[in-house]
Amino acid sequence: MDISVILPVYNERENLAALLNEIAAALDPLDRSYEVIAIDDGSTDGSDQLLRELVAQNPNLRVLLFRHNYGQSAAFDAGFRHAGGNVVVTMDADGQNDPADIPRMIALLEEQGYDFVAGNRAQRRDGFVMRTFPSRIANFIIRRVTGTRLRDLGCSLKVYRGELTRELRLYGEMHRFIGVLVEGLGARTGELAVNHRPRAAGRSKYGITRTFKVLLDLLTVWFMRGYQTKPIYVFGGIGILLGMISAAMSCVVAYQRLFNHVYVHLQPLFIVSMIFAVMAVQFLGMGLLAEIMVRTYFESQRKPTYLIGQTIGPARGDEMRPELTIHPAARGGSAGAAGADSSSVAARAT
Repeated sequence: MDISVILPVYNERENLAALLNEIAAALDPLDRSYEVIAIDDGSTDGSDQLLRELVAQNPNLRVLLFRHNYGQSAAFDAGFRHAGGNVVVTMDADGQNDPADIPRMIALLEEQGYDFVAGNRAQRRDGFVMRTFPSRIANFIIRRVTGTRLRDLGCSLKVYRGELTRELRLYGEMHRFIGVLVEGLGARTGELAVNHRPRAAGRSKYGITRTFKVLLDLLTVWFMRGYQTKPIYVFGGIGILLGMISAAMSCVVAYQRLFNHVYVHLQPLFIVSMIFAVMAVQFLGMGLLAEIMVRTYFESQRKPTYLIGQTIGPARGDEMRPELTIHPAARGGSAGAAGADSSSVAARAT
């Protein structure tokens, strides 16, 4: 299979038929085999029934039906697990992403040696207050915290190499951070301006409240990206800082008692220093427990804490090690769109 298109669906009955026709019109001229994997995320408007009807008419359509609403991240992850294409495409089912952009994105992926190409909705066709403005705030905060060069992290129209999606795991609402997550895997990423269309039917599933969810998810991404294999650095660092503050407070209390004759029970600072000391011990203990949990997680699954970019020379037959499929990186310039210039990587255990 050459191309897999992943389409999360939640109450989009009025948009589905037209969108599937547009996808076929965009991919048929490529003369490549493709599949469209539609994941119904517990729709209540009859989208699931329509998909049952469409799958009988469209030989390229596969349908996954969730038992109830799990969210867009779960739908993307299910699509990744069932996709068989060498190239994987994700997009929304509301019709705002234009399937006509898919061939251009695939061409950029292959010609420039990228592992991942994200769409950039330069001219958005959404309401400014409820959609565009919160999205800009979220993108700005994520770029500052994570250092990603991708400008539109909320655009669902993305193209990946299949090896990358097989290593990518999404939890909670992490679909907003896919660009950051693939950069964390060492993928070479690019960005391309894409067409964004106004919603023709149905209701938007997004609102200003998602900005607050993004802030909480961002904390998780920051921690997992920088400290997943060394949590003691975070918890232990906080513990040491609290311990130093407690020691400084205790010194002040001792000075007041010895030189100013102020009894300890008259100094509230003593109680505060003891509280900080207890918190320091707790954080250090959490750090040690987290270290044990991390080692148990990786060792129980025989999962390495590293990714090998390339092996050179003959390998021993009895070696069990993670290998990575490396795609030739373009030399001498980017593709007119901003992207991270990290090495290409897609893990594949041998």
